[in-house]
Amino acid sequence: MNSSIEVQSTRQAMEAKRVELQHFALTYGYAHPTTLRLSQELDELFNLFCELSEINK
Repeated sequence: MNSSIEVQSTRQAMEAKRVELQHFALTYGYAHPTTLRLSQELDELFNLFCELSEINK
């Protein structure tokens, strides 16, 4: 897959995960185990995005 396409795809996945996390946190609370898991998944996507962005420089 083209690196710029991977960056764009990762950015879209991050936004979708952020919306999911926000909705879940507001519904069930910030300390709920699923909220924490979603936050960790968003962190992983952010790290991937940073790595891919660095490769494209």
